[in-house]
Amino acid sequence: MHLAIFQIARLDLEFLQRNLAQIPEGALCLFPEYVLSPFFLDLLKSDPQHCASQAQARQAQLEALARQRGVHLALPTLSLQDHKLYKQMAWISPKHTRYCLQQRLIAFDHWNERAFFANPHQELQMPLNFVLEGIKIALLFGYELHFDKLWVMLQEASVDMVLLSTASTFESFDRWRAVCSARAFCNSMLVARANRVGMVRQEYYQEHKCNLAWRFYGDSFVALPNGQIEDSLQGQEGVLHLEVQKAYLDAWAREWGFRTPKTHLGEFHD
Repeated sequence: MHLAIFQIARLDLEFLQRNLAQIPEGALCLFPEYVLSPFFLDLLKSDPQHCASQAQARQAQLEALARQRGVHLALPTLSLQDHKLYKQMAWISPKHTRYCLQQRLIAFDHWNERAFFANPHQELQMPLNFVLEGIKIALLFGYELHFDKLWVMLQEASVDMVLLSTASTFESFDRWRAVCSARAFCNSMLVARANRVGMVRQEYYQEHKCNLAWRFYGDSFVALPNGQIEDSLQGQEGVLHLEVQKAYLDAWAREWGFRTPKTHLGEFHD
């Protein structure tokens, strides 16, 4: 299976079309957080209806591209119900689109998504998952990476690969590398991370009393099941490509014995 990790600051259709033309049919493309909509601090000052409509319009463009190119897209998006915004993950295939709400939201003083979005805080459920070319794949938001119970569910379901969408900033570069490597190794899973790049306008972080610039540093990468980081896009816009094979993922799982590999018959395939 061909995996393409997009490291971008916003949705650029020309850039996207140019890169999709270079990848094979059936490929899986992963995107960071906040590329279909403005970043969280911008959302605080925006009309929810406008933000949701903007995200949905851009998503419709992506759905058309997925059908045209025969590819799969995994990305965060927004929805609106009863004038409230919800943060969710979308898997866009050439045939359909499926969704899953983010289950745990950041609640820091300077970055309080839980107080802003209407996502319910309830018992954790198995994340959105599907099977492509025999590989079982699950989707997570970056903040959800920290919750052990989700990883127990992923283990029990014998997930092979986790796709992680993030908008990591500040001085978290080393921490994200460490935690992604640890999750990949201890669960014998491949963890693919797509992180945003770009800057948030200065007046917003000053208004919210944060003394650091909101610089999204990129470093999109693949953490292999042996705990090693396989390549990185560093801090520039671009696309990271990787060929993923079920046989190699199963071999890593058997080598360390942290997860029992499984043939995913009778599960949700596309």
